[in-house]
Amino acid sequence: MVGWAIALHGGARAIPINLPDERHIPRETALRHCLDLGVSALKSGKHPLDVTELVVRELENHPDFNAVGLHSAYTEKT
Repeated sequence: MVGWAIALHGGARAIPINLPDERHIPRETALRHCLDLGVSALKSGKHPLDVTELVVRELENHPDFNAVGLHSAYTEKT
């Protein structure tokens, strides 16, 4: 029997170890929510590609992550 696995991350940038709880906890909660959403969808038999889209959309639309539906990270002008 072939099983499934799911992994996600909140972007490529480093998260400072001294990030205050009021900024760290909502991000971790959002990641957990997206993970749980994906796990539930996979357990219910949804196609893996549909689950991928579902989870990515949820994560990108979350205000604590800078993609905010734009499919990329914001850049800084130097």
